[in-house]
Amino acid sequence: MKRFVIITLLALSPLATFAQSNKTVETQKDRYGHITGTATTTTDSRGNQKTVYKDQYGHITGTSEARPTFGGRVQTTYKDRYGHITGSSETRSSYGSRTTTTYKDRYGHITGSSETRTNNFGKATTTYKDKYGHIQGTSNTH
Repeated sequence: MKRFVIITLLALSPLATFAQSNKTVETQKDRYGHITGTATTTTDSRGNQKTVYKDQYGHITGTSEARPTFGGRVQTTYKDRYGHITGSSETRSSYGSRTTTTYKDRYGHITGSSETRTNNFGKATTTYKDKYGHIQGTSNTH
């Protein structure tokens, strides 16, 4: 009987690890290398992501919840430290290497957008635009 229990536990342990969530921590730093905050993202087995943002002292400043929707889109809701919705975004992937995100305020008005293009070498360039479509900035990843 004891062997049966041990074998059963060993057989079910891969299923338990599959159902667990994945957790990543990102540290934000200013241009001088000082830590300004962290973002801890937990992804469950269905692809839902919850991110908790903290300042340099470890105090929660906000959260976000991202859920995959129909058609490969991702709907994200942003909340302040008190749980009040402050905005949302919807991300859609286009043909292969292009991703577009539209940002809205808590009333549903578009406040801006971003477009990320990834080249064949894995480098990504993101262009940020305001609600009128004027470019506000760009960023690159290596």
